[in-house]
Amino acid sequence: MLLTPILPLRFRPHRDRVACHPASHRRRVARFVSSWGGVFIAGLLILLAGPRPAGAQSPGNVLLEPNEQLFCVLAALNVAGYDTGLGATPVDDARQKVRAFLENRKAAVAPELEKFYSQHRVEGDPGADLGQYISLALLLGSPPDFPFTVPAGELPPDARDLMGLIPLLRTFYNQAGLLQLWAEVQPRYEAAMGRYTSAVRRTFVLADAYFRFPAGGYLGRTYTIYIDLMGVPEQVQARIYGLNYYLVVTPSKQPKIDEIRHQYLHFLLDPLAAKYAGEINQKAALGVIAHEAPLLALDFKEDFPLLVTECLIRAAELRLDKRPAAEAEKSLAEMTAAGLILVRYFYDALADFERQDSSMTVYYKPMVLGINPREEQKRLLGVQFTRRPPAPVEKASPARSEQERLLDQGDNMFFQGKYSEAKAAYQEVMEKVDPKNERAIYGLAVVYANTRKPDLAEEYFQKALGTARDLRIVTWSHIYLGRLQDLRGQRDAALAQYHAASLTATAYPMALRAVQSGMAQAFGAREEGKKHSP
Repeated sequence: MLLTPILPLRFRPHRDRVACHPASHRRRVARFVSSWGGVFIAGLLILLAGPRPAGAQSPGNVLLEPNEQLFCVLAALNVAGYDTGLGATPVDDARQKVRAFLENRKAAVAPELEKFYSQHRVEGDPGADLGQYISLALLLGSPPDFPFTVPAGELPPDARDLMGLIPLLRTFYNQAGLLQLWAEVQPRYEAAMGRYTSAVRRTFVLADAYFRFPAGGYLGRTYTIYIDLMGVPEQVQARIYGLNYYLVVTPSKQPKIDEIRHQYLHFLLDPLAAKYAGEINQKAALGVIAHEAPLLALDFKEDFPLLVTECLIRAAELRLDKRPAAEAEKSLAEMTAAGLILVRYFYDALADFERQDSSMTVYYKPMVLGINPREEQKRLLGVQFTRRPPAPVEKASPARSEQERLLDQGDNMFFQGKYSEAKAAYQEVMEKVDPKNERAIYGLAVVYANTRKPDLAEEYFQKALGTARDLRIVTWSHIYLGRLQDLRGQRDAALAQYHAASLTATAYPMALRAVQSGMAQAFGAREEGKKHSP
């Protein structure tokens, strides 16, 4: 899910933390010229410069490597008619070499692959078209069987929609000689990884040193960067599944170091947001202000700890890069106007952090508790949020514009506790514009959940699971269904829902807390009267 300055860095088809930073956001990696507070990093994380067996991930590792499953899936796509970006590869011609090899093999299953790809193609969005297959590949085991690494019923929507590819992929693997081909392309992948290894290692050591995190202290989690030579160039796609963070990078003119670092900072800081979500939510009144920012992604508006984490990361990037004061001020103003309302607070707080000796694990809680909502509200009074640019004339659609207006209206009404008004807005979307709109369906579900209509809530959460592609909606639908099952005394069914949510909940601190709580004990009558945050 490409990386944007405001869209979350998680899976989205794509969005859920996916999209590319614009040119204005790309910066040269700062050199490691000082060690804040005299900190010395005794250990160094290991970045593999050569290929490893697919799936060989040790707990606690941060890895840079190719991925055989991803290679096989995209090799099949290239036979099936996936030509996007062909000939535009800026560094390597591996894709053309692979396609020539496969053309000579003339796999008999190729027409079936062509039909499958044609039926599932996402027109007009190269990131989403490629992204759905990346999601699938990341949840597959090793060839030739390509087993799913999670139960099929728990796959994220985009991967679930492509399950029919697996039988074809197994056949193609043997007919096309992918075992031989994978061995032959290893030198090209090694060369591609060589462009990244030193810069990524240096960048990660710098980040560990800045926050004073012990090297390798990842609590059993993994962050793996996969180099992909078979997709459209200039793509960076991030995923978080369970405890595992992934970043897939396609060929590019310049190494995507900033994007790799951004996901690494999430890898470091997301657990702190989940741990201290209660303290963060003490400041959640500021979320009302963030809701007014047109450019701010809905994920950030609905999960205040997620917004806090993004603000902290953007502030840390400015500090790590040692941006000149005037340049940093300009960036702070732009990010605040885009809805990252606490980025300036954290930029100042990190200056204080640099002058003391505690690690961020110790400093984080008092830094969060130090947020003064009244002072921040005063600071934000003069901020004019950046308006969304008008859609191109050829893409302008009155019906779509009205749909977005109604959805925003429904979300804002729900956030204010005006459930009747929210319900009316969501229903109008479904009746007049799109009966399968995932935001409207989910919106009605949470309205029913918060107005004590459990049967209708369950009906609409199930509908949301059947239609939604937004992982926040999918994750919270499972959580709500788990809570409803708990309230009915159906603990096993509730645990199954919480477990299904756990695959994607890590990307959303509030959802992760809800999953952990639900797994630990049943959602009981004492919570029933509370307003649940979607």
